[in-house]
This record gives sequence, structure tokens and C-alpha cells, in this order.
Amino acid sequence: MFIRSRTAALAAVLALLCPLNAQDTRPKDDPEAKPYEAPPIKVSTPQGSASERVATPESVTILDQRQVEERNVGQAPDLLDGATGVFVQHTAAGQGSPFVRGLTGKQIVVLVNGVRFNNSIFRAGPNQYFSSLDGHNIVRIEIVRGPSSVLYGSDAQGGVINVFTRKPAVDVFDYTFGTRARYASANNERRGNIFGEVGGSGFGALASATYSDVDLLNGGAGIGRQPKTDYEEWGAYGAASVRFGKHRIDFTYSHFEQVNLNRTDAVTTWVANPSILPGGGTLSREIQNLFVKQGDDLAILRWEWELGALLEQIHVNASYHRVQEDLLRTPRSATPTRRNQGFNVHTFGLSALAVLNFGEWSRVSVGGEVYHDIVHSRRSDQNLVTGAVTSNPRLDDRGQFPDWSLYTSFGVYAQDEIRLADDLLLIRPGVRYSGFRAQADLDKSFSTLDGVNEYYGDITGALAFLIRPIDEFSIGVNLARGFRAPNLDDLAASKGTGAGNEIPNPDLEPEDQWSTELSVKGYVPTRSRESAAPHWISGNAAVFFSYFDNAFRRINTTFNGGNVVQFDNSGRYRIYGFEAEVSWFIGPELGLFGLPTDHIFFEGDALGIIANFTWTRGDDIKNDEPVSRIPPLMTEVALRYEAMRGKIYLEPYLQFVGRQDQLASGNKGDVRFTPHDEASYVLFGLRAGWYPVRNFNVNLNIQNIGNRAYHGLGNGTFGPGTNVILSAELKW
Repeated sequence: MFIRSRTAALAAVLALLCPLNAQDTRPKDDPEAKPYEAPPIKVSTPQGSASERVATPESVTILDQRQVEERNVGQAPDLLDGATGVFVQHTAAGQGSPFVRGLTGKQIVVLVNGVRFNNSIFRAGPNQYFSSLDGHNIVRIEIVRGPSSVLYGSDAQGGVINVFTRKPAVDVFDYTFGTRARYASANNERRGNIFGEVGGSGFGALASATYSDVDLLNGGAGIGRQPKTDYEEWGAYGAASVRFGKHRIDFTYSHFEQVNLNRTDAVTTWVANPSILPGGGTLSREIQNLFVKQGDDLAILRWEWELGALLEQIHVNASYHRVQEDLLRTPRSATPTRRNQGFNVHTFGLSALAVLNFGEWSRVSVGGEVYHDIVHSRRSDQNLVTGAVTSNPRLDDRGQFPDWSLYTSFGVYAQDEIRLADDLLLIRPGVRYSGFRAQADLDKSFSTLDGVNEYYGDITGALAFLIRPIDEFSIGVNLARGFRAPNLDDLAASKGTGAGNEIPNPDLEPEDQWSTELSVKGYVPTRSRESAAPHWISGNAAVFFSYFDNAFRRINTTFNGGNVVQFDNSGRYRIYGFEAEVSWFIGPELGLFGLPTDHIFFEGDALGIIANFTWTRGDDIKNDEPVSRIPPLMTEVALRYEAMRGKIYLEPYLQFVGRQDQLASGNKGDVRFTPHDEASYVLFGLRAGWYPVRNFNVNLNIQNIGNRAYHGLGNGTFGPGTNVILSAELKW
């Protein structure tokens, strides 16, 4: 029999630290006099339902509601800035694409409340769609690092980002109205949000609206205001919930759009190198590359049934997602032609998950999902010299995708959690079958290419082990096979890229991935009721390795006598690295000096040290060069002080981004990847806030205090100079 709460090894450690633990001085007849222990940190994304993070084999980064509020950012991707294992690249102001384990774009699955946000037109490399989530409505983010193909299917190669949005309370009658405001000095951003919520016994509803006006972005020392970085955005959000018995039904709807947003890396010379600032004589690639409108609508209807018996719970989601993009492009040429192109993608989804609980030894998650995309695409060309608009039906029909392209994906899966030896060992096998149907009439606009009518299917699996000798520590091993089917962007897209004009390849085959990960986790909760510390110690470290075969690789080729680029399956590469994070809140060890162990200076305060480290390397085995766009070494270190049980906090922090000289050959000719990116840089910042009462809070974030001029890898602009961000929330 294993005694897991205190093994002999832990007992020896705790014996040494026994005077350090906070003492509870309440009378013995006090009902709260029993030993206190803060609740464990739980996550739901890796296993489909809630479990302790320390009991989860995957490496998971969590941003809870308080952390989201404190980061007080304008763009959803910026919430991930500085998070362990995540690098955010900004192709343009107002756009951001997260990298997880060296991968981004369609190789990362984004979920909203567990519903798939990706669709079949997500492109290779960074995309802008994560920016179409309104940060004001986000209350939690879970980032699962590493492949998660069993539960989340194709595209979950680098990881999964699950975004949870606001839902109304349904417990007791109450109502709240309020407003939020945000100002950022670097781009003179003015953002406002109004909201209201009402809840009753078994019913609740809320509504929210956001508007933001952003001016030109001011870079660091010597950069100044960067042209074509201004834009506007607005959004609306609503949710309604009903609970009866063990059932709960939630409906959420969001609309968000950005207008007049420039692709700055294409239309300005203010990109990666100070030598090409105005006066340098270098022209941009295009006269105009303007997103006139980017819109996103997402509606989710969710039913939850909590049974608590053998059939523990059931979740069913029905969803509708629409992505709209309108783009104006004018390349530099002898006879400039303005291209007006756009598309709408309508995605209908249905997913279900059931958890079967067979007691202490087995807990099985089974489920399935189906998503169907309908793509409408258009294009017209106008000669800017003559004013003539192209009337060739073949060209008019040839938008970025063939009109009425279709893409259907479905999957069924099962994952078991087998617990042995009094929870000392967890074995978690999982298997999934995925199928995909792609249809696109390429032959309408490319007479020499076959139309797309393909079906792809595959079985993927994963096997995880977790050894947990004590409650506070675990060792995990993950083995997984990933699989990514070609989507419509791979098979049927015709577009201009930094590498040249890209044509479709209807003959692509799926990518294969094999991954392994070894991780260790530790978590010691706070044992003082009076301390503001969220925990005493929390940490996670992982080494990972992934091998990719038949990977999509962009190659140079010719088509109809012209030079173009096209994807094929000739890629073969590996990505590996190391990630670590730790947070330690001082308190118990003060007992060694005879000081109070439940506070530092004043009752209800806490002092913590928070740090993370991420190093990733990618090798293109076939071409003996680095993999494109692998982020540099990154670390963030912060010292956090909280007073009055968290009502006041002060957090100075340092961000270090290492030298990046491991560039692929294709990156070296791209203005977003120049020798300027090779230099490492250090940024200093300060986060602070005040939560005096439940209905009011104010947060401050001063970024880049030293006003350093820096350029993030692959970005289309210089980073902001000293940026004072002030946000506030008032409720009544």
C-alpha cells in the first residue's frame, strides 16, 4: 500500500521545514480550525474534463481571469506575450500569431470554449485570425504544448490554445452593469467596453460591446512613428445560460472586425533594418496591401449533463463560424493593377464528449466531431493606368480560392486514464480516426491542373505515463503520432507571398509527425489562510523532440512560362527544445528566522519570484539548414509583491530574447528576417494594480522602460518604445 500524501522522502523534508509552515491560531472549536490548503490548479483541455495540472502528463500554461485582467492588452495574442513556451509574431500592427514549439498558423489548434476555431483556409506560417478574439471577453486561456491529435485532430502538431470566454452566473439573482477603458501611449490606443449581466435562479445573460481606435505605432529610440500602423476595430458579445437539475445550456455569440489595417511588412520600408528607414532609397514590395475589413462571427450552443455515475458527464457543442476577409493589393509594376479580392468561410460544427467513470482504476473519454467549411471567394482586377476592370470570367472567378470550395473533417476518438497502485501510476492510451474530404474546382481557373476531390483518412494514437510518488510531484512521458491532412490553403490557394506567386498543388499527401516529451511538475499549495500567495511553489520543466516526414515545403517551380512557388511533400525536419517555469512565493521559510510565516511585511501580503525559459531548435534534415521561423531563446523573470490579500500588486519584470542567427535560406531574403534580428535584446517593464473593492480595479503596465529600439523575429514593425498602458474597470 502506497502512502501518497506523505512518503518517507517527503516526510524528511517537511520535518526540516515544519517550523516554516504557517500556524493556525484559531480556537479548536472553530469550525475553520482544520488545516488549510489552497485548492489545486486544474485544467480541462488535455484530457477533455477537469483534472489537476500536476496529474496531467502534458505541459500546460494557464492564464486565469486575474492574469488576463492584469495584462490589460488590446490584442488577444498579446495576452500570451511572455508565457512559457509561446512566442508571438506580429506580421502587422493589429495582427499576431502565436508560436508553440516552433510551429504556428494551421499547425496550432485554437479552440474557443472547446470548439474548433481553425478552419480549412488557415495558411502556412503566421496568420492573423487569433487577433479577431476580443480580449475583454476572455476569462481564461489554457495552452497545451505538444501534439494533441487524439482529442483535437489534425493541425494539433505544436499544441492547442483553448480560450474560455465570459458566461453569466446562474446561481442567485443579481445584476451588474459596467464599463472598461484602456489607453496605450505607444500607439495612442483608446479602447472602451461596456457590459451588463443579469442572473437569476437557473438563468443568466450578459452582453458586451467594444470599440478601439489605434494611431501610428511609436518605435523605440530613433524609430519614431511607423507609417501605416493605424486601424480601427470593434466587437459585440453576448451569452445566455440556463441550468435545470444536472443540465446546463450555454449560448455564446461574438462578432469582431478590424477595418483599414495595412500589411506593414509589404507596404513600408520600416521593417527590420534601420538602414532602410526613409532616406535609404529602398522601396516596399507593394504600393498597397490593405485589409479593408476582417470580420469574425462565432456562435456556440453547448449542452452539459453532469450525472456523476458511470456516465459521469456529457458535453455537446453545435457551432457556426464565419470568417470574412476583404483585401486590396497593388503590387509595384510597370502597369500597376489594383486587385480587390476577398472570401467568406462558413463553418458548421458539431462535437460531443462523454466521460465514463469506472471508479479508481479507469476513466474513459469518448467523443467525436464534424466540421464542414463552405468557401466563397471573389476577385476583380483594375488597371490603374486605364481604369479598366478585368472582365475575363476565368480571372473574375479566380479568387484566392475557387468559389464554392468545400472541406469536411470528422473524427472519433477514445482516451482512457488507467490509475494503478493508489494513483502512483497513470497510464493514458488514446486513439483517433480522422477523415477529410476536400473539393475545389481548380480546373475552372487553372486549365492544366486537376480539380480537387480528395479523401484523406488516418489513425493516430498517443500513449502517456505519469508517475506521481507524492501529491506534490510528478514525472510524465508522452509518446504521440501526429497527422495533418492538407487543407484548402495547401490544395487550392492561389496568392502572392513573400517568396513569390503561389499556385495550388492538388496532389499533396498528409504530413506525419512522431513526438516524445519528458516532463516534471511540482506544486506545493499555500497552507496559510492569511497569505495572498496563490501557492508556495509551482514548477514545470520539459524536454521535447518531434520528427516530421512528408512535410509540406514550398519549392520554386515554373507554371505557364512563369516562375512560381508551390507546396510539395518533400520536407523532412526535426524540432526539439527545452521549456521550464517556476514560481516561488516566500513565506514558510521565514520561520527559520523566527519571523511570521504567513506574511512578509504586512498581514495578507506575499512576495514571489516568477521565471520561465524557452529554447527551441529546428533542423531541416533534407536541406541541412535551420527550419524556417524557429523562435529564439526567450525568458521572462518577474518579482511580484502583493499586499492586502491581493488588493495591491507590484510586479517589475525583465524579458530577454536571445540572438537568432539560425535562419533558413528563404528567411534571409525576407525584410522581416535581416541581420538586425540576430541581436539579442532585453526589455524591462512594470505591472501594477489596485483592486480596492469588488466593483473597481485599475491596472498599469509600463513596457520597454528603457525605450529600446528592437525588432521581434519575423515582425512587420519595430516593437513599441516605452509604452504606458492604463486600464480600469468599474461595475455597479
